[in-house]
Amino acid sequence: MDFELDEELLNLQQDTIVITGEIPIEGENHKSLERILNVIVDSIQDASSNITDANYFDQIRSFIKHFNTLKKTTAIKAWDIILSGFAAEIAATGADLDLNDPETYMLHRKPLEMYGFLIYWVISVTEQRATSKASAAQPTKGRGKARAGSKAAESGDTDDSVNTWTGEKQKALDLMCRCLELDLHKIWLATHEKESFISLFFKPAYQLLENKDNIRLAGLRRSIYRTLSLCINLQYWEHTPEPMAELLQMLIVEFEYPQLADDILRDVSAREFDDQTIKDASAPKAFARFLVRLSELAPKAVLKQMGLLIEHLDGDSANMRQAIVEVIGSLIEHLSQQEQTDQVKNQIDGFFDILEERFMDVNSYVRSKVVQTVLKLCDLKTKFPKRRQRLTELVIGRLSDKSFLTRKVSIKCMVRLIESHPYSMHGGELDLEEWETRFKQVTEELRAMVEQPSRRKSLKSPEDASSPSATAADGSETAMEVDENKEKDGQEDEQDDSDDHGGGGHRIELPTDEEAAEIMASKEYVTKTLQKRYYADAARFIHQIHRSVPIMCELLASTTKLEVVEAMEFFVTLHRYKVRTAEEGIRKMVHLVWVKDGGDEAKSVRNRLMECYWQIYLAPDENLSDKENTAVIARNLVSLTYGSTLAELTSLEQLLSTIVAESATSDIGIPEDVIEKLWQVYSHHREIPHQQRRGAIIILGMLAKAKPEIVSQKIDVLLRIGLGKHGRTDLALARYTCIALQRITGEKKKQKGTLGQDTVRLAMDHPVFARLNDLIDMDTKSKLWFGVAEQALNTIYILGEQPDILCGDIIKARVRDIFGLQQQADEASFGSSQRATSSPVAMSQPEELTMTMAINPENAFTVDSWRLAQLLFIVGHVAIKHIVHMEIIEEEFKRRKMTAQADKKKENNPVDDELDQVVGTTEDEFGDALAHIRERELLFGEDSLLSVFGPMIVTICGNNTLYDDKTLQSAATLALCKLMCVSADFCEHNLQLLFTILEKSKEPTIRSNIIIALGDMAVCFNNLIDANIAYLYKRLADPDNAVKKNTLMVLTHLILNGMVKVKGQLGEMAICLVDEDTRIADLARLFFTELTSKDNAVYNNMPDIISHLSNSEAKVDEEAYKKIMRFLFELIKDRTMENMIEKLCQRFKNTEEPRGWRDIAFCLSMLPFKNERSFKRLLEGFSHFQDKLHEEQVHKYMLDIINKGRLIKPPKPEMKPVVDEFEAKLTEYKTRGDEMHETATKAILAVKKGGKRGAGGSNAANSGDKRGSGNALAGLKVRVPASVASSSTSEQGEAASIAATRPRRGKASNKRLTEVDDDDEEEVEEGEEEETEAAATVSKTRSSSTAASRSSSRRGKDADGDVEMEEDEDVDEGEKRGTEPTKRGTRGESVVGGGGRAKKSTAAAAAAGSTGAKRGAGKATEKGKGKAKGKGSSKGKKKQAWSEDDEESEAEEDFSGGSDGDAMSDVELTSKSSSRKASSPAMAAPPPPPQRTRRLAAAKAKRIIESEDDEDEDEDY
Repeated sequence: MDFELDEELLNLQQDTIVITGEIPIEGENHKSLERILNVIVDSIQDASSNITDANYFDQIRSFIKHFNTLKKTTAIKAWDIILSGFAAEIAATGADLDLNDPETYMLHRKPLEMYGFLIYWVISVTEQRATSKASAAQPTKGRGKARAGSKAAESGDTDDSVNTWTGEKQKALDLMCRCLELDLHKIWLATHEKESFISLFFKPAYQLLENKDNIRLAGLRRSIYRTLSLCINLQYWEHTPEPMAELLQMLIVEFEYPQLADDILRDVSAREFDDQTIKDASAPKAFARFLVRLSELAPKAVLKQMGLLIEHLDGDSANMRQAIVEVIGSLIEHLSQQEQTDQVKNQIDGFFDILEERFMDVNSYVRSKVVQTVLKLCDLKTKFPKRRQRLTELVIGRLSDKSFLTRKVSIKCMVRLIESHPYSMHGGELDLEEWETRFKQVTEELRAMVEQPSRRKSLKSPEDASSPSATAADGSETAMEVDENKEKDGQEDEQDDSDDHGGGGHRIELPTDEEAAEIMASKEYVTKTLQKRYYADAARFIHQIHRSVPIMCELLASTTKLEVVEAMEFFVTLHRYKVRTAEEGIRKMVHLVWVKDGGDEAKSVRNRLMECYWQIYLAPDENLSDKENTAVIARNLVSLTYGSTLAELTSLEQLLSTIVAESATSDIGIPEDVIEKLWQVYSHHREIPHQQRRGAIIILGMLAKAKPEIVSQKIDVLLRIGLGKHGRTDLALARYTCIALQRITGEKKKQKGTLGQDTVRLAMDHPVFARLNDLIDMDTKSKLWFGVAEQALNTIYILGEQPDILCGDIIKARVRDIFGLQQQADEASFGSSQRATSSPVAMSQPEELTMTMAINPENAFTVDSWRLAQLLFIVGHVAIKHIVHMEIIEEEFKRRKMTAQADKKKENNPVDDELDQVVGTTEDEFGDALAHIRERELLFGEDSLLSVFGPMIVTICGNNTLYDDKTLQSAATLALCKLMCVSADFCEHNLQLLFTILEKSKEPTIRSNIIIALGDMAVCFNNLIDANIAYLYKRLADPDNAVKKNTLMVLTHLILNGMVKVKGQLGEMAICLVDEDTRIADLARLFFTELTSKDNAVYNNMPDIISHLSNSEAKVDEEAYKKIMRFLFELIKDRTMENMIEKLCQRFKNTEEPRGWRDIAFCLSMLPFKNERSFKRLLEGFSHFQDKLHEEQVHKYMLDIINKGRLIKPPKPEMKPVVDEFEAKLTEYKTRGDEMHETATKAILAVKKGGKRGAGGSNAANSGDKRGSGNALAGLKVRVPASVASSSTSEQGEAASIAATRPRRGKASNKRLTEVDDDDEEEVEEGEEEETEAAATVSKTRSSSTAASRSSSRRGKDADGDVEMEEDEDVDEGEKRGTEPTKRGTRGESVVGGGGRAKKSTAAAAAAGSTGAKRGAGKATEKGKGKAKGKGSSKGKKKQAWSEDDEESEAEEDFSGGSDGDAMSDVELTSKSSSRKASSPAMAAPPPPPQRTRRLAAAKAKRIIESEDDEDEDEDY
């Protein structure tokens, strides 16, 4: 049947419905109508979808068309047919929707529309009739009422009919609600189609509201409201939540009708918003918006239902939890404005408790919403002081949240908590020292009020203070008494003062109970007590702020720019409130000036940084004059240099130069008055603190970087102050003055593709160079000289036209000075003493620090090591600066050539261009000439000054024991490094010497200098350093953090810039991720983060990293390993994960240690496993780790992988079978492993039992022979996996030794060992090698503390005794039976030799596990009696009867074919002759199947039992 809902509704509205199969209704017999209805009932009962049959639908429509003319019974029956069919269709639709089959549930669309249309029509018809009757009956009075009543009676509408139709309406509304609760958006995909269907329900509901009789009935009215709520439901129109809340607020406030809001809130509280069962993803959001808006408009209505709504905090919907948190904030705001009764206070406390719990919500959006709620509460007038401390602590905790949004909001909340703090009594500043001083002061005052009697009397009330003497009539007596009281008070005060000063004879007079009560009741005491509490709270709040500062400093380095901007605002706020720790963050803020240009965000960070510094240090104060503001700004700038590191000064220089450069286009700038004030501070004629003068020239140098005329106009001042008398007394001032002079040339940025511009050069006769020369030649012992000399040489090379000439003169003059010192030393010592010829080194005088400069005694001379160190420093720095100078010359040559070519470009001679292309240009020849000079002339030329010092420097560096002065060695090493950067030949010849110094030097400074120099050499001579890069990686494990940090920085620079290839050494750098030094760890994180973008470098080197970290030599514990791997796997892209799974699985077969298994399994668990291909790769490699699943941690990590696969949302159908298959195999092989270990444990218990029985037989044998002191031991050799051996301390401790202790005459206890061959692949034939191994030993188990303590307590004087065995020479070598006490210290096993005190003892032959062994035992008894003497004295000489080779024994395989890490439960005791034959290590065999393993284990247990019987027989024999 063709049924279009929109057309049918339009026809019904226009009253133009055409029923094709309409049947006559009016005038028809009642029975015929009943028959028609019965047929329809039978059809609808069979299937509710039969309503789509055109005949049935037209027949029902015919009844509805004439519904008002039907009899009551007929109308009710037709109505029941519609309702029952609708109910059945709703149930069927819900069932099919749960099956989630679109082809099935889409079939219900047309029946639902038809039933809804019929209900809509019936209600419309009946309500129109009811409304018309009510309106017709309203104006009639008296007689009209009777007529109306009579007509109503005639038509059959009595009270019973009204009650009947009321119940039917109730049923219809309930069915509407049930239908609306279905997941309708799946059936009606288009919005307009869904709205048309829903209009079938909300229009009748509105029509029912028009009848006042319906409103009077509470049940019907509630059903109407519920239907309307569902129709105007938030899950259908997302724009309606707020208007719906406003509607309810209007009903509550203007119409005083809160019942509808209560019903809706109860309905919302009863709903479940589970992520698994939610029908519409937008529904929780809409409901959340509705609740939040309603709580703002009508908090009282929400407060009444809060007990029900609060249950949503335990639900799965994060949107609803956010809404409830925000609702709580609105309710707290509402309650804070009410009268603070106990009930209100309890409600507020309860809501705050809920907020504090939500700080730990699992969802980051909920946590951020909680912090936002606290942020909103900070703006209330009520400060909630009792809750503020705890909330601040929780907000500080959220600063370290893993979610960026939560951290960002937490920073804002901290700023608002500071700005709205309630401690504004003393101006609102938060200086901790001031608040603690106030707290101590009020505490002292309270103590004084209690302890000092005079203060106690002053606190008495006027009534108590009045006494009979005070009210006497005689005024003179009163005056006298007052004077006496004053005198007494003065005496008491003096006494109290003496008590305070420690007078031992005085005691503090404590108040009585009555006085104490009076004191505490006094107004002053109460005020002081409140002040004390107030000050304590303020100090506690400031301490909390101080604890947040280190976290905020870390957030300044965040990669999220918005978060960085908020952190900067936090420190500006701290500075405004005078918090002293703000300086730490402000100093770190300056590094943000290097943020890369990444768009508007990066610019906003730099701009915000300049604004922050301008607000803090450069903004003028409106309350001060211009002159005062200038002094304040200058003082602020100078203070920035106090205690600053080199990095901070470098960043500050960039910031200030940027401010000066952009001052023309920005409102932020540094006034000229401030610059002039800085010059005044620098050139002040009076003695001022050195820090101020230094700070002034540092700031001036920074500003001159962008504006060179600041310095160029004041050169005379610099020469007079910095390079004059002040510079000589303050070397740091001279150093910064040299740096300021270098700014004369300015900083001209070099554009890409162009050469540098011409720079300013001064003539060599300029006064600057004379002052610099004097500064370098200054006689001083301060180490600051090296920094001054470095900057002085830099200035010479930057400003001088011919710096090499001046520097050559400086070096020559220094050499002449040193040589002159040598001549004076020779003249002073000539004739007064003879030169010591016995030593090749000339000795110096003890009062002068001197060094020998040659090993040859004929040419030896002594010099001052300090001056020699200065000379070498100058030589090295001149060499490196001369290279730079040559590059500048080459660049200047190119610039001039380009300028000349530009002038001649107009001629355009093509012949010259072709000639240059064929022959080459002068530029190439010039470059080759400079390269030759650098490589061959500077250090090897005959006329080169530097060539003289190369051998000298190498000699000093190579003889550190001879030249042992630390300063000299540091200077020589640094000079060697700089010379090696000049020439490749010189570098290659001395590279191994440099590496030797790097490895053996004990000075961290020398090692750091070498590391940095190697980085420069790698740039110059890449091949030389790349071949020896391992030396650099070794320094990552250097004990000094500075060396380690420099190494990491150098390697980071070389690797990221492609100068050094990664060759598998990244494991060492990965260890730095967990370094104790946070700076090193941060640098390592930065390195790996940047390396990730370099062609999957982390992924390609991950196998090497895992191998290195799992290696025992790396000394990385498992927790640190996990932390490293978590970080690295986050950097790997998902598209490479499948290959990583395959590689990791293959590593299992090459790993034999359980630690390695756990590490690989953990790495597998870090992978995402988002698709079925990942699990298929895991199944393909299952054979590599199936025998490792007995390790508990390995199994646990595999279960984590399964959980990852099952928790993927939305679930993928193709994932389930693969995950189930992997889980089944995992369970199967885990069960097998458990069975194998259980079998092994039973075998161990059997071995232990056999050892005890053997010990009993030995006791019987020893009782027959009183002279014997040894025990005959029969050993059982069992292979025990390490995992089994470590599972139980008590059992495995005994199983490791398989010994039973027994006391013997107060001497050392004896234990018996039974030994059985454990090789399942080889059967020992009877009669082959019938040699019995006999041994006398005491086995001591380290893991069994009870047996050890018992053995040591009974050992007595013979505890250290050894067994000394002597063998007869006539005994055949193959039949010798000596006793070999063996001591093993591995795997917790030890067998320690011991013996009795008898002079002679015969070693009884021990029973082995076969008949041949028994025969061998008899043969040994007849032929191989050995003479043994047990000496118990530890002071006598001890002779060991075994060799070192016999002490070592090979580890056996476990039952499952395990690794070398599995240890034997005992040791094999053999004679010298047999041990060399049988001690070959067992070959590793593939693991046998579990069934075969169990059979083999059973066979072993059987042999164990047989060996016990054989042992008893041998002992009897």
